[in-house]
Amino acid sequence: MTFGNIRIIAEVASNHGGNLALAKEFIKIASKVGADYVKFQTYRYKDLAKEDDPQAEWIKKTELPEDAYPQLIQECQNNKIKFLTTCFSINYVNLLSSLGLDEVKVASPDLMNFKMIEALATRFKHLFISTGMHSISETENAVDFLIENKINATLLHAVSLYPTPLENAWMAKFFWLKGIYPQVGYSDHTPGVEVAKFAMANGAVVIEKHFKLGQYGPGRATAWDARPEEMEELVKYLNFLQQIRGPETKEGNVHWLFEEEIKARERFLGRWRND
Repeated sequence: MTFGNIRIIAEVASNHGGNLALAKEFIKIASKVGADYVKFQTYRYKDLAKEDDPQAEWIKKTELPEDAYPQLIQECQNNKIKFLTTCFSINYVNLLSSLGLDEVKVASPDLMNFKMIEALATRFKHLFISTGMHSISETENAVDFLIENKINATLLHAVSLYPTPLENAWMAKFFWLKGIYPQVGYSDHTPGVEVAKFAMANGAVVIEKHFKLGQYGPGRATAWDARPEEMEELVKYLNFLQQIRGPETKEGNVHWLFEEEIKARERFLGRWRND
């Protein structure tokens, strides 16, 4: 099992509230705590909501204008963190691909949107795709599509409950995904970071975690968001996993032993070998 390649995505979502200065502050904090990516969302009100939707006003308020993206990408470059966004419509493939990005996120509702996934795969080197709100058979169909079309993607186990109670984290599905697809991560909507840690210790290659700037903001702050110190805790836990991992081993090869262990081996094993 490899821990060295785990990447941590700090998911801003719409927590910036449409405030570009606040979005830049999220970037700075995500970088400061050690995340690999900071992620936003690309959508328009007309794509996600109807007038009677209780979140309609929030969605309208939090749309990012096209001229915001170069500014946010530059802020990421200034703070040495990767920019990532979720594409919520095939209409934004051209816009996002024009920004020079190598990677993009596909949200759970679009797991079966093969037309958009294929369009993104022609423009981006790598896709992150969440698997929430889909049945086992639908997920299997998506896996077949990705493999058959040789699409470079990481599937993220997700449960689309906000927040997700611990008893609904369904990590059995995470292990099932790992058995049928080579690159699997975890998009966490549970409170706290313990489930994310569990996924990291059990082979997740990516952890996506919503985060907030403080318990009560600034910006939106919800129960499934991690505080900056919790995001930093995830990074420290990854460092711990890397520290204890050690080299890949080959049975019977004494060169994988530590020098002092080799000396102890010769001292102790030699006693009975010479008897």
